[in-house]
Amino acid sequence: MSEYVYPVIMKLKGKNVVIVGGGSIALRKARGFVGTGANIMIISPEINKELLQLPCIQWRKKEFSADDIRDAHLIFAATNNQEVNQSVCQSAHEFQWVNDTSDSENSSFITPAVVRKEQLLLTVSTSGASPILAKEIKQELEEKYAGYGKLVKEYAERREKNESNR
Repeated sequence: MSEYVYPVIMKLKGKNVVIVGGGSIALRKARGFVGTGANIMIISPEINKELLQLPCIQWRKKEFSADDIRDAHLIFAATNNQEVNQSVCQSAHEFQWVNDTSDSENSSFITPAVVRKEQLLLTVSTSGASPILAKEIKQELEEKYAGYGKLVKEYAERREKNESNR
């Protein structure tokens, strides 16, 4: 991945996310969108049964075609077939954000390792250079900041109270 990256946290309520693939990587990506308000569509002839248990998932039981991503804001090529992943990336329009989970160089964005503690959100990225190292750092952060979700909530309540007293 190029050194020209810019980190961002996105509000996804009502946005269309398409994940092409139905295996363990697709499951991991889909889990990350639970609670965001995004519309999540899985495109795959077969699917990990755990995906069907997620509350916000729709599944199209089929092989990928370019029409599947026409209205997508974010796209994940998450199959175990490099040719299909490449086809997904090539089918995306310039204004669409696409991630090839098997090839960060073929992606217009990468996803960081994420630690969520209620409203606290910590992310770690090696800009695609070493997902294993990012995962190790994530695990350290999970341990170090385990109780911080409650602290963020307390600070938010104080802030709200101070703003209402103005």
